[in-house]
Amino acid sequence: MPHHPSPALTPVRRLLAAADRGLNRLYGWRHNPLYQSGTLVVVLWLVLLATGLWLLLFYRIGQPWASVARLTADPWTGNWVRGLHRYASDAAVVATLVHALRMLVQHRSWGPRTLAWVSGVVLLFFVFVCGWTGFVMVWDGFGLALAEEGARILEAVPLLSEPIRRAFTGERPVPDAFFFLNLFLHVALPLGLGLLLWLHVSRLARPVLLPPRPLLWGTVGVLTAVAVAWPLGM
Repeated sequence: MPHHPSPALTPVRRLLAAADRGLNRLYGWRHNPLYQSGTLVVVLWLVLLATGLWLLLFYRIGQPWASVARLTADPWTGNWVRGLHRYASDAAVVATLVHALRMLVQHRSWGPRTLAWVSGVVLLFFVFVCGWTGFVMVWDGFGLALAEEGARILEAVPLLSEPIRRAFTGERPVPDAFFFLNLFLHVALPLGLGLLLWLHVSRLARPVLLPPRPLLWGTVGVLTAVAVAWPLGM
């Protein structure tokens, strides 16, 4: 049965077409970042793995905020790496959303591409969970708020004997097991994304995982420059 385009997506389709034309004039079709949004996600994922493993060497479960503060105070081996990790994660969310939107408006979410679409939606969910747990790891005011909201969501699952939000009220110290579980999710999920990525492209005839080298190194270079020029604070 033929698939008819949704009229609701027409404005989005026109907007993307105009953006494509503009970026094609600037970069050429081969290096258009909108065309390469999927491969840029892979590049950013590799950057996040590399910087995340480095930052993990200095993170302390028993002193989450203090260990991140020490990293932030070190301009040579801590702050810019943390900034690169943060900015790459922001860029990964944007690139993932752009890629998903392109697939949707181009009607690549059904038929032979159903597996790629479903696995991509799961990948997007995991990306958000990784970002969530990353913010919690800092354990500042925003991290605490996210932890409380996550606890509220988990309480909806009828598997817990008592509300876990009580751990964040200040009545008793937050157990180290919570920080360990959060760290485990933040590390394990990105590693598991590799398997999902393989599933995502397994049905494609000629999958391309990395963008052209100028776009690849340009992206890494720009993010590194931003991390150095605009260092993160606490």
